[in-house]
Amino acid sequence: MDKVHGEKNIVFIGMAGCGKSTIGVLIAKALDMAFIDTDHIMEHKFGKRLWQILEDIGSKEFIIQESEVICLLDCTNSVISTGGSAVYSDKAMSFLKQNADILFIDLSYPNIQKRLENTDIQSRGIVIDQGKTLLDVYNERNGLYRKYADYTIDANDKSIEELVAEITGIFTGSTIDVEEAN
Repeated sequence: MDKVHGEKNIVFIGMAGCGKSTIGVLIAKALDMAFIDTDHIMEHKFGKRLWQILEDIGSKEFIIQESEVICLLDCTNSVISTGGSAVYSDKAMSFLKQNADILFIDLSYPNIQKRLENTDIQSRGIVIDQGKTLLDVYNERNGLYRKYADYTIDANDKSIEELVAEITGIFTGSTIDVEEAN
């Protein structure tokens, strides 16, 4: 397939468990783009799993470090999967928006909860301040995801194949069942 998105990047944002990395790899392949996962860059930088980084440096410093990792990205024609907490940094999101279309993979809280039900949230490396629940984080981030999104994809009740078709459709000219963000 010819490059349809040019030199611009595509950035996925959304909660843990919504499919950013899984879908990102498939979109990158379908659109002949590179794939970058900022969570993997964080793990490589610190030589530890996300949960260990969070445990060592805490949520506030984690968000600062994540923002720095994002702002050091030097890429074009790439699909970038961000950590769910990337939207806490206006600096990082402004940096990404300069050369990317931001796509929010919107999955309802019950579906996020279901996907993460057999996962120890702490070992997943999700930025959750003490005293907050996953629902608190979901509600807090949802507005931020919508704020930064150029496109919002409703991922509820859709297969990976359906989501990949919808998302590739955005960048190949077909916008069937795609809600453009306001």
